[in-house]
Amino acid sequence: MKNIDPKFLEKIGSEALDLHRKIASDNKRLLDLKKQISEASVGKNSSYKIPLDKGTVRINKVKESLSYSFDQEGFNKLDNQIKDKFLEEEVVKKDLNYSFDQEGFKKLDNQIKDKFLGEEVVKAKLSYSLNKNKIETIKSKNEFKDLNNLITESKKDAHFTVSFWQNKKNDSEELPSQNEDKLTNIPDNQSFFKKWINKIL
Repeated sequence: MKNIDPKFLEKIGSEALDLHRKIASDNKRLLDLKKQISEASVGKNSSYKIPLDKGTVRINKVKESLSYSFDQEGFNKLDNQIKDKFLEEEVVKKDLNYSFDQEGFKKLDNQIKDKFLGEEVVKAKLSYSLNKNKIETIKSKNEFKDLNNLITESKKDAHFTVSFWQNKKNDSEELPSQNEDKLTNIPDNQSFFKKWINKIL
């Protein structure tokens, strides 16, 4: 095994540590500057750019949006007849997944699939999701009251994100921002939750 000079290791280790601290400090400053740009953009009605000699700062306006989360625990507790109605109306979708070649397994004879499920060599994963295309129907009709009670609506305000384009050989190259999403300080709610249920069908 080749001997490594301890002094050499100490030298490059020290340089690496200094660089790490500098990057952390620069990232913190960059995030602060982007936050200031974002806050200064409040009141603007559209995206815009700041042209500079070395490149361009791009400020993109993201429109207000609504998202919905779905309480699957609550849905599973509903009467089967009510759940079947929602599935039939297609306001809720059911999805089965298998943890291997799903397409190949689905093509097998039902008797063979039932055998594998019965012997627990295959586990089926059952999940439900909202049909977002029918969310207004769910909210407006009383027949979907039980389902509507399981839906949480979250509003995401309009906000700005900041990215950079650096001039290089007369071309523009976008520099992706690792901290871009942190400017909004708004949680990103998913439109549905997934609950895996291991059971024999």
